[in-house]
Order: sequence, then C-alpha cells, then structure tokens
Amino acid sequence: MFHQANQRFGTLDLIMLVVLCGTVSSVVGASIAGFTHDTRPSRARNAAEALALQIRVQHESAVATISPATAGDRGPASVEVPPLTDGQMGKDPWGRPFHYSVLGSVSASQPVIAVWSEGPNGKVESDVAEFDEKAPMKFHFKGDDIGFLSIYASKK
Repeated sequence: MFHQANQRFGTLDLIMLVVLCGTVSSVVGASIAGFTHDTRPSRARNAAEALALQIRVQHESAVATISPATAGDRGPASVEVPPLTDGQMGKDPWGRPFHYSVLGSVSASQPVIAVWSEGPNGKVESDVAEFDEKAPMKFHFKGDDIGFLSIYASKK
C-alpha cells in the first residue's frame, strides 16, 4: 500500500524556476551580445592611424623636395607634388571617405596630422579650426567622429 505523494507545483518551486530561467537567459544573452559587438569604430580608428602615417610620409617627402637645401635654384612651382593640407581619402567602415587635415604650418617638416571618420551618423562634428598648436593634446574629436592625431615626437 503505497501512498501517492501530493505533487503540486508550489510557490517555492515557481520561484526557483524563475531564478533558473533568469540565470540561463542572462548567460546566453551575454554570450550572444559578445558575438554581435560592432567592431566598426575600432576598425575606423585603426584605419585613420594608418592613413595618418601615409599622409605624414607623403607630406615629409613633399616638404623635403621643396626645401631650400634640396631645391637649389628651382622654385616651389617646379615641384610636382605639393604638401598635403586638407582633403579626403580612403573609405571608413561605413563606406564614407576619411577626412584629413595637416594642422599648423603646412611647410613644417613635422606637422600634426588629423585623420577622422564621420562615424555612424555620417555628419562631420569635429572642427579642426579649434586645434591649438601650443596644446595639441587638448584637441578632441566631437560627437561620434572617430579619428587619430599623428603628433610627431622627436627622439632625444
């Protein structure tokens, strides 16, 4: 003679089920969120850094070409590639061109170079006219603009 146990779903069982479901869903949700993380901002910053290096090399080459020590009797008009100043080049991860600007004196052999993307919203929110040569580290890209400042550090 066996007694059949009273098998009802009680309040404590319901609480344990809710806690268990919440724990499982948070673990699964966190792992899924890690897979869907948008890498475009970090790719944009890395690409901006690479473009800044390319612009620096081209700018230094152009400035060296027109410097009085290497130009001889030729004037700057005979130089085929002038130093870069402002423009656009390449494509950011959102498919729009990167902007660049050589800040400070264009004839300086080691200028500060800013390269930035408009970011996800596609609007230029940074104003390189606010750049101060005396305090280059105080310049920040605004809004969701993503960029890189290439500041030449002389080796001593």
